[in-house]
Amino acid sequence: MHKASDGGVRPIAPSAPLIVVAFLALFGFSISGPAMQTGPRVYLRDNSDWWSGSRSLESGEDIRIQERELTGSNFRIIGIDLNEDMFTQAAAKLGPTTIIQRGDAATGRAQACYVSDDDAKVHLILEQGEVAFTFYLFSDGRPWDGSDQCAHSHLVSAGLSTASDLHLGQTPSEVITLLGEPSNRRKNEFIYSIHAKKRASEENLKKLRQQNTQMSDEDFHRAYDFYDLGAAVHAKFTDSKLAFLVVSKAETY
Repeated sequence: MHKASDGGVRPIAPSAPLIVVAFLALFGFSISGPAMQTGPRVYLRDNSDWWSGSRSLESGEDIRIQERELTGSNFRIIGIDLNEDMFTQAAAKLGPTTIIQRGDAATGRAQACYVSDDDAKVHLILEQGEVAFTFYLFSDGRPWDGSDQCAHSHLVSAGLSTASDLHLGQTPSEVITLLGEPSNRRKNEFIYSIHAKKRASEENLKKLRQQNTQMSDEDFHRAYDFYDLGAAVHAKFTDSKLAFLVVSKAETY
């Protein structure tokens, strides 16, 4: 893993809502394409998904990386965990929806969109890119190409929250109470970039050992005893109320 000489600062583009790709890629996270899912898929050759932080790899503003860990409940929303199975979880919980695929290589992303039945138009969007699993939660009527493919669900509403009770409408101080001090602050925005080194569970080590029988014990334990947990959160406020939330994570060896 690469360290910065200034104590852990990495460049992140200020133009995108959340540059999860740039943050995690610069940490050296491994690349894996979107997991295969059943159901309709549509590939769109555009970047009209204005809410997505995976559209660009431009670098710009320095973001301080915090060496700590967010609780796992921040990565769970409406019973859906951010992992390779999240589209299947969402279909079981919220019903099937079209999977939209955009971009390629480092900006490639697959997206499952759900929207509330009411006039608030609250959107919950799950996104799997080449380095991270992400959800977006916002109330905004601005269209994008493919927004007509969002599935309606009565379970998506303004009151939707993570298992840690992070939700739209919260004040900046309430967000800090849940997540701690942000890495960076902009006007009406908090940016969190977080990294932790974690010890692998015995169960995962057993599975990995079966997949890497050619490695010596020394090499295996050097490579797999610990893994990197990367997290990024972007919170935007309107009239001092949380109006746009992005949460992303990656677990890699």
